[in-house]
Amino acid sequence: MKKDTAIIAIIAVAVLAFVGGSMMNKKAPGPAAQAAAPVQAPAEAPAPVVAAFAGAPSLGPKDAKVTIIEISDFQCPFCTKGKTTLDEVHKLYPNDVRILFVHQPLSFHPHAKPAAIASLAAHKQGKFWEMYDKLFTNQQQLGDESYKKWAKEIGLDPAKFEADSKDPEIAKAVDRDSAVATALGVGGTPGFFINGVNLAGAYPIDEFKKIIDEQIKKANDELGKGTKAADLNEKLTRANNPALGEKIIGFVFKGDEPPKQAAQAAPPKREKPPEDSTTVWKVDLHGDEPVRGAKDALITIVEFTDFQCPFCGKARGALDEVEKNYGDKVRIVFKNLPLDFHKNAMGAAESALCAKDQGKFWEMETRQFANQGELDADKLVGHAKEVGLNVAKFEACLKEHKFRPSIDKDMATAERITATGTPAFYIMGRKLGGARPYDDFKKIIDEEITKAEEKIKGGIAKKDVYAKTIESAKEIIPPPPLDAKVNDFDYNGSPHMGPRDAKVKIAEFKDFQCPFCARINPTLKQVQKDSNGKVAVVFKHFPLSSQCNKTVQKDMHPAACLATYWSMAAEEQGKFWEYEDIVFQNFQTMMPSDGEMDARLKAQTENMKKYAQEIGMDVGKAEAYVNGKKYETRLSKDIAEAGAAGVRGTPSLYINGRKYEGGIKPEKMAKVIQQLLDGKL
Repeated sequence: MKKDTAIIAIIAVAVLAFVGGSMMNKKAPGPAAQAAAPVQAPAEAPAPVVAAFAGAPSLGPKDAKVTIIEISDFQCPFCTKGKTTLDEVHKLYPNDVRILFVHQPLSFHPHAKPAAIASLAAHKQGKFWEMYDKLFTNQQQLGDESYKKWAKEIGLDPAKFEADSKDPEIAKAVDRDSAVATALGVGGTPGFFINGVNLAGAYPIDEFKKIIDEQIKKANDELGKGTKAADLNEKLTRANNPALGEKIIGFVFKGDEPPKQAAQAAPPKREKPPEDSTTVWKVDLHGDEPVRGAKDALITIVEFTDFQCPFCGKARGALDEVEKNYGDKVRIVFKNLPLDFHKNAMGAAESALCAKDQGKFWEMETRQFANQGELDADKLVGHAKEVGLNVAKFEACLKEHKFRPSIDKDMATAERITATGTPAFYIMGRKLGGARPYDDFKKIIDEEITKAEEKIKGGIAKKDVYAKTIESAKEIIPPPPLDAKVNDFDYNGSPHMGPRDAKVKIAEFKDFQCPFCARINPTLKQVQKDSNGKVAVVFKHFPLSSQCNKTVQKDMHPAACLATYWSMAAEEQGKFWEYEDIVFQNFQTMMPSDGEMDARLKAQTENMKKYAQEIGMDVGKAEAYVNGKKYETRLSKDIAEAGAAGVRGTPSLYINGRKYEGGIKPEKMAKVIQQLLDGKL
């Protein structure tokens, strides 16, 4: 889509988010396009009502015959399809269609709201649609670093973009959009209103054309009757959607405040229990850690840290003071604990240990903590040069992940001693969490010096004091990731993501109304994709509803059974995984929450048909499958297998028949799978 822009400066009403935002109308390509002239509101005049929500991104002529409101989520795959269709609409109707964008970031898409904020930060510099394209085109790379990169690529002022991205008013604008979408009944995405005509879902271009052509005809009729072009949208919206027309006009075009979304009740405030600094934890040393201080120091402080953690950087001052005041009485042992939500932390940990390989660990440690915002892979080589490393050797070390096993050992130790965050310090095994002041360290160190001196008087060699102190200390041995029992599952006839003869099969027992089932999908997809054909994910049904699962005592998820039936109809047409995606995109809204059950199920059936149509299924054939209850044999088999395996809730995962309890992180699951392939589990 070609994007030329014209700027409309506005004055936003104080109650609205996005104060000072500018409204950008992209000029349609081609000679017939009409560029909007810049309009400046008088400095002292109150903003007109129509400008109240003028922060909404707009594409196309202001007085177009047809206005499409796009309600979307940047992490929603079906929204990407909707975006592609609207690109085509814009090309086909450059002078007759205007598109307005309203954000509806879904709660189970962790990148959706940050992406929405990034788009509005770009909008403040007149580049919403350019960022819109970047976000949808690179949906798998959403994240803060990507937003900064794309901001540069589309010509934004980086400093302003970063500042605007942190502006709470922009976050409020996204929340307002979400409230508007909810007030208009759009719980799933994408959703569209075409002159008020509701079109829910990623429909093909022909569906849009049919409605648009009809609306252009109606608009022409109204113009022939003397209706002004500026009044077309409101008049047609009211006529086309009597139920929601006034809300659409009020919330989207006039800037009326939508009802606030019901907030979840805040849990009762609990006082944080005081940290236990008396328990001695078994903080084993594997011998490869960087150490600063005498080997036979009386006091050993083990530090678990993450190079991307700002609090770890702040802790350096207290440690420096400890070394200054205690000298050879203290040694500091460095252990890596890169947190999974810090995407550069693992690379930085490996980088520091590669520097240690050349005798420059502490120099690299100091440099990386001083440059925490510059730990991308391409920046690490620059740091290596600055501290005087052999760059070729350093790069080879990183490439072969030479020190990943050492980091894995550190992380395994952290898990056994409850070090879940960073920084975490263990002074002779006693935990001190967070970036604490020097006096907190001093108190424990002084107590432990006294104890150490008593041990030496009792005949323990100075070099053995630490080992003796933690010899019988506390540790928590995590359960094995795989249960010993091997369940016999019949995989024939079940949907497979990956080869049917894969060496490793992950059986997932799921329920289509289960929020946690939706959340594990990215992990399972990534593990399967990264396995090079060695892993298959196999779907097994276990709806938590007494409607179709008699092993469940109550109807916990009343929409689960019908969704299960239709997913099997999708499977019969080779569309199971597409159907799984779209149902989980809409699991919260696929059935009305109120009303008689028969009416709710009837409404859900219509949604099931709509989803089927959106992914290209033969709806009539699917309906016949469901009405003929052809799902019963398969569903009964899955439920029986679940019962035999001890499934009580969803999701439940079994790897090669063994219940998996290793945590839903791709790297943990991948490690277990590799151990299986190597015959070690």
